[in-house]
Amino acid sequence: MPVTISRFALRDIVLDQPLMTLLHAGQTVPDTAYVQDPEAVRALQIRPADVIRCAPFKGITASCVDHWASNFYHWVAHTIPTLHALSQLNEPVRLVLPEHMHPWQFETLELFGLASDAHIRLQQGRQYAFRALNYITFVNGSADFAVSELSRTAYARLRKATGAATKPAGRRLYIERGSSANRHVPNEAELADALEELGFERVRPETLSLTEQIHLFSEAGMVMGMLGAGMANIAWCQSGTLIYELVPSHHINPCFAAMATQGDLQYWADVFQTGAAQENHTDNAAIPLPVQNILDRVRDLIALLPSA
Repeated sequence: MPVTISRFALRDIVLDQPLMTLLHAGQTVPDTAYVQDPEAVRALQIRPADVIRCAPFKGITASCVDHWASNFYHWVAHTIPTLHALSQLNEPVRLVLPEHMHPWQFETLELFGLASDAHIRLQQGRQYAFRALNYITFVNGSADFAVSELSRTAYARLRKATGAATKPAGRRLYIERGSSANRHVPNEAELADALEELGFERVRPETLSLTEQIHLFSEAGMVMGMLGAGMANIAWCQSGTLIYELVPSHHINPCFAAMATQGDLQYWADVFQTGAAQENHTDNAAIPLPVQNILDRVRDLIALLPSA
C-alpha cells in the first residue's frame, strides 16, 4: 500500500528518551511511538525533574532515531533515509542522537557530511524540551513495508560515497547469526559448513566497518541469511542480486522482502519451524534447521544465477 512520508516542524515539544516518543502540551503524540507498549505510551507524562531544556539552534534540530537506535536494521531503514533527507535541506543540522553509538553510526554521519559537535546525545531516562524540532516519519517505521525511492537514493549515495563496486562480482555470502543474543539456532554451524562447500563466504557484518559492509555486499551475486539485522546489508546490493532469506516461524516479518523489492533484487524466502511457543522477536529455536532441505533449495537457486 502507498504511504506518505512527512517532515513535521514541531514547536514546544518534549522528547522522552526511554520511549523515544514526543509530547506536546503535556499530551503524547502517539504517531511517534514506534512499536511501544500502548499502556506505557498512554501513561507517559512530562517528568519535570528529568527535563533538560535544549538551547535554540540556528538551523534545523531533528530527531533521527527510534528506541532501538543501536540496531543496524533500524539505523539503515529509519535513520539513513532521514539523514539523507536532512542533508539536502541546505541548512545547518543539529541531530538528536543516542548517548552510546557504534563506530558505523559515526561513519554514517561522516559520509553524509553531518558530523558535528552541535549534536545532542540523549542521556538515559531523561526528557528533552525543544522550542523547535523536526520529525520525519521514517523514524516511526512508516516505510518499513513500502518501496521508497528516497531510501533507495540514500543507499545509492552511500555506495557512491564509499567507492563501492558498480557491478556485482558474483560473490556468494552467508550472513551468520553467530553470537547474536536473539533467535539462536542450535545447528547453524552445520548449515554454514555445508554452504562453504557450495562457494559461500561466511560473513559476520558486525565485525566490519560500514564502508567494508557496503563494499562487500555491493559485490554479491547472492546473499543468504536468517531474518536479522545483518540482512539489512542487502540495501547495498546491486540490482538483480539474489536474496535467500530463512524466516523463523515465530517471527514472520516481511521487512526484507520489501527492502529487496525496493532495491530491484531477486528475493526468495522459506519459513523454518522453530518450535517456539509464541510470536516474538527474541526466542531461540527449540528444534534444528532442516539443513538438507535448505541445501536443496540453495542448489536450485544457484542454478538461476547468471554464472551458474
